[in-house]
Amino acid sequence: MDRGSKNAPSRYRKLRPGDRLEWLIVALLFAVSSIGVYVLTSSLLPALFVGILVWGVAIGVVAML
Repeated sequence: MDRGSKNAPSRYRKLRPGDRLEWLIVALLFAVSSIGVYVLTSSLLPALFVGILVWGVAIGVVAML
């Protein structure tokens, strides 16, 4: 293992509770996608599944920014 890579800063960062704007973006994406799927399908389970999927992708994207 290269010695220089041990102390290199991580490319990704975890969202902390103080990151209010990032959490707001993730929550809004979750809400809009869940409500949209629920309106289109009138089914709660697929709406929650899509919302959780969008939540995970949004956390990954925000962590890379």
